[in-house]
Amino acid sequence: MTVRFIFAVLLLLAHGAYAESIRDYVMGREDGSTIHYYLLQPSTASTSDTLLLILQGSDCNSVLQVEAIFSDYRNVWPEADVLLIEKYGIDKTLNFSADVERSDCPSQYLQNDSPQQRVADIEAVLAGVRQRGRYPNLIVLGGSEGAAVANMVATKVDGVSATVAFNGGGRWFIDDVIHSIAASAEDSADVEEAVNSFSGFSRHILNSPPSDLVVSGHGYKWWNEMLSLDQRKLLEAVDTPVLIVQGGRDVSVSPKKVDELVAALSKAGKDNIEYRKYEELDHRLSDRRGVSQRGAVVKNINRWLRSKLRGKGH
Repeated sequence: MTVRFIFAVLLLLAHGAYAESIRDYVMGREDGSTIHYYLLQPSTASTSDTLLLILQGSDCNSVLQVEAIFSDYRNVWPEADVLLIEKYGIDKTLNFSADVERSDCPSQYLQNDSPQQRVADIEAVLAGVRQRGRYPNLIVLGGSEGAAVANMVATKVDGVSATVAFNGGGRWFIDDVIHSIAASAEDSADVEEAVNSFSGFSRHILNSPPSDLVVSGHGYKWWNEMLSLDQRKLLEAVDTPVLIVQGGRDVSVSPKKVDELVAALSKAGKDNIEYRKYEELDHRLSDRRGVSQRGAVVKNINRWLRSKLRGKGH
């Protein structure tokens, strides 16, 4: 990928308990569009040798609007510099919205965003950020869609020290969508009708040429790649340490299918992959009372990472 231009603007932002410098960068793609990304550095004088790449899920929002990154997820390795990368067509000017099908979602995002596009952007950004041997240690963490992207990065980028993928679903995306349909439907008749409808939609996407279709806040490219992705095959190609974290009460992806995926990987001899299941937690890592347990999960992830990065300068 040819880099057309790159520049940085220093921002000073406060997120929760953190007051830190956030450097705002722009890099050009070959098609003339731009990648927006950010480096967050702890308020310390020392220079970190570790880069923590945090990948958001599937929403149409700026990564700077994901509060959990600043309050919790960056603490999986507090000493690290944090790298955040916007999706295609998004920058920090996009206001936050919880609406899946928000009317102001950029058309560039709807047409171009996909897991493979995210990986291509990540490769380009990392090549620049890690030049001249900077950041010998690279941790990649992603949740939901970001979990699948994190695993893809582990197969494509040299020098990944460890990957953490949480609530990322089972082998096939269609199984997770069907699980979500069943969990949200009011009766069995509704489930059957919705499953049949989505199955037909899936067949159409996988057997039709690219189009301007937009469904549930995503375009054809995103749907085609998500429905084609085989996470078992993907993870079989990863040789570096991977931690899979899954909530047992997740209604967005299927915990059962994640269990099956991990069992198949174990049977295939993938001893670099570890699995932590939190039976009482949901997709957002909250318990039955609705109380977030992200902090406790993050502490456990930190302990796992320290066991894997031992001997890498820590």
